[in-house]
Amino acid sequence: MGIRDLRRIFKGIVINPVAPDRVDYYDPGYLVIEGERIARLTLDDPQSEFPGADFRDMNEKVILPGFVDTHVHLPQFAIMGVGKGQLLTWLNTCTYPEETRFADPQYAEKISTAFFDELIANGTTTAVIYCSIHEHATDIAFTAARAKGVRAFIGKTMMDRNSPSELQEDSQDSIEASMRLFERWDNSDGGRLRYIFTPRYAASCSMSLMQRVGEIARATGAFVQSHLAENIDEVEWVHELFPGKASYAAVYDDAGVLGPRTLMAHCIHLSAKEIDLLAERAVKVAFCPYSNRALHSGTMPYRKLREAGISISLGTDIAGAPTLSMFEQMREAIRATGMTPAEALYLATLAGAAALGLSDRIGNFVPGKDADFLAVAVKPRATAEEALSTLGLHCNKNWVAEVYVRGNLMYF
Repeated sequence: MGIRDLRRIFKGIVINPVAPDRVDYYDPGYLVIEGERIARLTLDDPQSEFPGADFRDMNEKVILPGFVDTHVHLPQFAIMGVGKGQLLTWLNTCTYPEETRFADPQYAEKISTAFFDELIANGTTTAVIYCSIHEHATDIAFTAARAKGVRAFIGKTMMDRNSPSELQEDSQDSIEASMRLFERWDNSDGGRLRYIFTPRYAASCSMSLMQRVGEIARATGAFVQSHLAENIDEVEWVHELFPGKASYAAVYDDAGVLGPRTLMAHCIHLSAKEIDLLAERAVKVAFCPYSNRALHSGTMPYRKLREAGISISLGTDIAGAPTLSMFEQMREAIRATGMTPAEALYLATLAGAAALGLSDRIGNFVPGKDADFLAVAVKPRATAEEALSTLGLHCNKNWVAEVYVRGNLMYF
């Protein structure tokens, strides 16, 4: 019997995010999987209805939807927790030297394989990923993601100015390499792999490069990711580089890269007009609280952005942050903004799915969605609120017991 024909029942404490202020709580709950998809989530034991189903009693483990990490740098995996200083200094002393190593295909393969192993071990089953500038290294990352079965939005970083000589590209070469990758990989593996155009940030990209990305995105419907207003020095530098532009966000808007399929990371130091512009363009924002604290960047004005109607999700942003654990991002988000554990879980799951246009496929346990989920080895207290507090304030990778991708056990 193949995986597509197999019906399985998982009994455990199931927490199902529904909205920022609501989770459904099943104690115990029964998650019915048919092949690669979720068939049912119920409080009633369905074993009599499905007597031939494989039954797994998870022994009071908590079952959660697979996490969605909407901002992470694969080439920085080997330097998590390394270096110090604020953003621009850290990029030059730690990040760029490491990214030059991805010119070596063997090194790129080694790190890509380790990265996806660790991603799954942390319960993350979907991620939005920056690679290095190297076309071959990005191919390798896609191949590694496909081997693990995860959902991944992967892009070759684009930089044609203000970069180390080993990483600075010719503008046309950068576009052509990105287009080849887009044509090879976008919508591959049954749609689980997507290409995302990745101009690193405005200071490292010419206006002509960003304009070309905007043109391609409008013509093809491609996704775009970049950084915005992470650090005060960065913001001031962008103003110097683009003296005729109204704001940092306006640089991207004038280049035509802001839109519903654009994901901007950080968005800490924004004016009210910039927030309104992002909302008007339906730009999605990746909140990276651990990285923002570690690099002394500040705290994203979460409530202001949410009140403006901007879609916000969570990202680990390694190696700005020293961990791929979305539990630790949830904890940092709770402490930085005062959001509830329920809201933090929503940002780590269903909000990320919605930001990527995938809320009909992943993010919670609605029947028909992919069977991407994890089991956490913690016995919560009696109420939903107490269970969520335990998950949001105390858990990390070490609590992850099992991870399933499309119904396949990928980590235990």
